Amino acid sequence: MKNVIFFTGSLQAGGTEAKLVRNFLPLLKSRGKLNPKLLLLRETGEFLEILPKGIERLSLNETAETNIIKIIPRFRNAVRKLKADVVVSCMWYPASISHLARLCGRMSYRHIVHDTTNMTEYIKYEFGPEKYQWAKIHLFKKAYKNADSVIVVSQGEKEDLVRNFSVPDSLINVIYNPIDIESIRRMSEEEADFQSDKPVVVSVGRLIFSKGFDILLRAFQKVRSRYDCRLIILGRGDERKRLEELSEALNLGEDVAFLGFHHNPFKFMRKAQIFCSATRYEGLGNAIIEAMALGLPAIATDCLSGPGETLDAGKYGLLVPTEDPEAIAEAITKLLSDNELRKTFADLSVKRASDYSVDKALTRWEEIILNL
Repeated sequence: MKNVIFFTGSLQAGGTEAKLVRNFLPLLKSRGKLNPKLLLLRETGEFLEILPKGIERLSLNETAETNIIKIIPRFRNAVRKLKADVVVSCMWYPASISHLARLCGRMSYRHIVHDTTNMTEYIKYEFGPEKYQWAKIHLFKKAYKNADSVIVVSQGEKEDLVRNFSVPDSLINVIYNPIDIESIRRMSEEEADFQSDKPVVVSVGRLIFSKGFDILLRAFQKVRSRYDCRLIILGRGDERKRLEELSEALNLGEDVAFLGFHHNPFKFMRKAQIFCSATRYEGLGNAIIEAMALGLPAIATDCLSGPGETLDAGKYGLLVPTEDPEAIAEAITKLLSDNELRKTFADLSVKRASDYSVDKALTRWEEIILNL
């Protein structure tokens, strides 16, 4: 049985981390074809609490003072200790470390890059005007092109890597994130400490700039002037204080509730009538699919990759332009004011969510890894 090391930064609250811990690693292990293990740059994050005990893990104990040159020897030692046959590097920085470690020689593992975001948009928003931006881009392009396989979560993400970073089309496989629909529905039945006598719009994600919660708040101000309703936001992140201040400045009062991070967000999501994502960029958008699994009509921004693919250009939900509070407000109002339309999209959500089955995704992962 092949030892497959999933190498990622930490287990902080995020889509990739949630996928790994909630279902991907334990389900992959339970199928008996692969032996998944976990390698972290930093042993931190909310999902450490629920990582199944049967998953072996190591940390490289990275700090702010630990540069990539110092990390590589630690990584090589950890890979040997974990007896890796395959390393799956989650995102560009772990991929760069894995790539450089193999260049140093005498490392026999196969390397898969698992990318879960649109890199063009990621560079635009996350790298910014850095002095060494060019070096990062050069390094990650080398890492992706020299991997044995690149696995991405949407067709749009694949097209971005091919078109803008010259990663060979033949190297890239698209596998949608596995969504454990039965588990989500079961968890949603737990009691939630939240009640509302008004219709509820829900959004879920890390409270960071890329997720566009500031846009959503501005949209909700417009909605509330037309329709008596509430907005609940689930997640934590560096932007929470700024978002709370914006909510106060928009006079949204108690009609906006920041409920923080929960290992089970689904029990709160079940209380809502509509799910809305105002994200600026995505790879796929796990929260959208999870909401659809619960039968919530979905509204999402049509960023360069992800939501448009999930909603099939608007067939399964309402797509709106990015950075457009008025368009989001119109979509929310449209669904809140039309019970029949809301029911139609609720049914379509359930139908679409079934396309993201666990078995389909894990079977494809196993095929790729076993055939390396």
